[in-house]
Parts: sequence; C-alpha cells; structure tokens
Amino acid sequence: MSTLRLILGDQLSESISSLRDYELETDIILMCEVWDEATYVKHHKKKIAFLFSAMRHFADLLQNKGQNVKYTTLDDPNNAGSLKGEVKRLLQQYKFQRIIVTHPGEYRVLEDIRSWESELGMPVEVREDDRFLCSLHDFSTWANDRKHLRMEYFYREMRKKHDILMQGDKPIGGRWNYDTENRKPPKDGLSVPLPYASQVDDITQHVITLVSEHFSDHFGELEPFYLAVTREEALKVLRQFIEQRLNHFGDYQDAIIQGEPWMYHSHVSFSCLSGKCM
Repeated sequence: MSTLRLILGDQLSESISSLRDYELETDIILMCEVWDEATYVKHHKKKIAFLFSAMRHFADLLQNKGQNVKYTTLDDPNNAGSLKGEVKRLLQQYKFQRIIVTHPGEYRVLEDIRSWESELGMPVEVREDDRFLCSLHDFSTWANDRKHLRMEYFYREMRKKHDILMQGDKPIGGRWNYDTENRKPPKDGLSVPLPYASQVDDITQHVITLVSEHFSDHFGELEPFYLAVTREEALKVLRQFIEQRLNHFGDYQDAIIQGEPWMYHSHVSFSCLSGKCM
C-alpha cells in the first residue's frame, strides 16, 4: 500500500509513530516549511531558524539512509503555503492509498488534519504520539470527574505508574516534593559554566539568511545562533548539562543573577521541542 507520511517540525525522530512500518519501495515522506505555520503568530526569528534548520538536517539524515523524502523549502516558488496545500500538491504528482501523520501537538493543526479525509478524498490515519509517558486517553481518564486538575497530583500518579524514584508505594526520601530546597540564593562569586554553543554549518547559515530576509518584521535576534539542530548535538548539550550543571541545578533552580540568563538550567528543551532527543 503506497503511503504519504507527513512529518511535522516538532516530530524529528526516527522512532516517530508515523514512520513505523515505512515501506522503502512505495512510501514517500513529506516535510515542508510553510508560511501558515511560520506566521499564524509572529514567532521569534531564532525559533523559526532553529526549526527550519533542524528539519533540513533531519531530512538529510533520512535521505542519507535511502529513504524517499520530499522536502519543500520556504522559498520554493511552488510552495503552496500550508500543510494541506503541500499534501494536495504531492497527491497530484503521486498515487497514494492513504496519508499517515503522528498526532500534532497543536489543536488547530489537528483540526485542520481531521478535515483532510473528506476534502482530499483519501483515508488519513492520525497515529498516537507515543513519545510521552502519558497518552491523551490516559490523561482524560485521570482527569475525568476531578474538580481540580493539580499538577502535583498528576505528577505523583506518573511517579507511581512508571516506578520513578519510588521505594515500594512511597517516594524515595519520604517526600513527593522538594521545591522548598530549590530556592537557595546564589552565593557571591558563583561560577556558572558557559552553555553549549553549536557550530553554524552551511545549512543553518542558509536558513539564518532566509529568515532574515523573509521575517524581518518578527521580533528577536538571529545571532548569535547557538542551538543544537541535530540529535548528535542535542546529546552533547545533555551530556554537558549532566557533567557541568546538574549538581547545582536543584539548589539554584529559581535563582537569578544579572548577566547569567542560563544559570544551571539544561537548555535541552529546544531539542525536545523538535524531537531530536528521542
């Protein structure tokens, strides 16, 4: 069965559910930079550059492994400007029996995708995003009939379910929450390690130029650009955090020092946003 598999910008993982059972001989992977997703609100310039660069690196990774990837850049003159438009354009070029996509993280994107089956006249399978410890169904079950949806209670439930830092049915140390110990004031002369800074390669530099030209009315600065745009770099960020910052992270989690925007935080959330930590 020939399948069109759409990969969104925050789904850059080889283990993403939409790529499972991929058939090299028949299937095509679609990735696209589209105006609708970049401009429905005015994103920070660096965020746009980060996502476009990460997407291009991930597409290169898949192509180098022999997978059939169709990639639309923002400045492609044939770019339809929307996810649905790009899917429709590819349907005009190839014959598919179905479309597969992993459940998007944004509700508005999900609502759009749910309309494709009737509009495009083709089955659309939205697969669960199983990169999370809790599925949407499980969360709905947990939240059902609760008067108050408190993060603390959900956190405890996940600890128990997945046996994370547990001793039997009790939390290790006897307490669920140690937030009061995360508020130490920074000491004088505290030395904060420099955060990881990636090297800007040709792909990223091209994207920076593209964003500078097309999103000049968006807020924020593009440079210096220091974000990890590949899984290899993301793992380096994680290792550096563990080796240099983790030991002081808890103590100074809420501390603020002038001129130290990172403190002891990991800054791996960017990579998890795009799925590169997976």
